[in-house]
Amino acid sequence: MPQLRQNPITGDWVVIAPERAKRPSDFVVPKQEILASHSDCPFCLSGPAYQERVAGYETERVYLTPNKYPAFIANPTEVSDRSITIKNNFYRARPATGGHDIVVIKDTNVSIMSFPKETWVALLTISQSRSLDFRHHRDVEITMPIYNHRPAAGASIDHPHAQLFATNTVPNQLTREVHSSFSYFERERRCVFCDLIHHEQEFRSRIIVENDTFVAFTFYAARFPFEVWILPKVHHDRFETADSKVINDLSSLLPTIFERYDQTLNDPPLNFWIHSLPNSLDQAEYFHWHLEIAPRLTNYGGFELGSGVIIDIVSPEHAAEFLLVPMMKPA
Repeated sequence: MPQLRQNPITGDWVVIAPERAKRPSDFVVPKQEILASHSDCPFCLSGPAYQERVAGYETERVYLTPNKYPAFIANPTEVSDRSITIKNNFYRARPATGGHDIVVIKDTNVSIMSFPKETWVALLTISQSRSLDFRHHRDVEITMPIYNHRPAAGASIDHPHAQLFATNTVPNQLTREVHSSFSYFERERRCVFCDLIHHEQEFRSRIIVENDTFVAFTFYAARFPFEVWILPKVHHDRFETADSKVINDLSSLLPTIFERYDQTLNDPPLNFWIHSLPNSLDQAEYFHWHLEIAPRLTNYGGFELGSGVIIDIVSPEHAAEFLLVPMMKPA
């Protein structure tokens, strides 16, 4: 039977309705073609993006370059007047300032499903360093690392790359997480993310993989089939200040998770993003940085768009079981 589940962090409700789908294997779909070929790829080392790379943000495996069509720009004086005009003292607007960069993987023959640990270390470390730069030198509230894999998830170029969105306002979803986790802390005197880890480790049926530093599990109130969250086991509020051991341990975990997606769902389109504490807030006992992975295997219909209540047609428990095949479940 369908079941309403509440997100313990934001309070949002979702509907888990597995009866609307046949079985998890029905989500295995043919791989999609990418729009741009390697012959005209702007991100290859012979392309224009590499010529415009940002000094000081390059390793053997990755480099950083500004987005050619940024959603957020560094210089507010470059914004047109219409971007800052308040219409009739009712409609509000402000310049979309901050920054928008691309972290490009130099090896064009790999995808996120096959990144080695060393590539993950480079990608995450560059993302940390650039996030700290935005925090200290620009009017930025949050820098969010994201990754779009395949056209159904927003990728138009085959060459593997992540993006960094640095914005002068706190995004809506992150605002709900911060406010709701603060309310939970005021009420319970505990971090809701730390409690989430405790309950998942106790229940165990949703855990995909874990090591000494991180645990990855299908989310209890999932908005997407096979949605996975990854949290550090020790409380920490900012991704960008995590030490090298934490990044190394996360980079050891990620190849296993994406290998599971690749083997069970045939390299599905997906997104991931990292949520960190906004820069305007001090160190927080109530907020816990984390990484969310969202496979893009279904579309939202009228009810989801009109109500804001998502219907997930694969239960998180069955999703975890499917992703673990043929991997042995955690002890």
